[in-house]
Amino acid sequence: MEEKLIEWTNEGTDSPSLLISKDDGSYHLGYYAGMGNSDNTPIEKLEPLFEKTIIEYYQSGKLKESGKTFSLYPGSGFFRKLVFEY
Repeated sequence: MEEKLIEWTNEGTDSPSLLISKDDGSYHLGYYAGMGNSDNTPIEKLEPLFEKTIIEYYQSGKLKESGKTFSLYPGSGFFRKLVFEY
């Protein structure tokens, strides 16, 4: 579990990456969808343990927001990447 979160939150990784919505504070897994497009999946659609762990890590400060706010595609919400705080 933690290995997967580390993979998703690595500073050098663009896809997939763990994101937080700046619109409503929800968590998403963003990914490259091909042909220059990106999309996301809310973590509620993953195994429940992922959601629980991500929320706990964010609230405890193990996951921090990084980089500038961005949108995945025109009309999408705004996100920031989450990275591990070592």
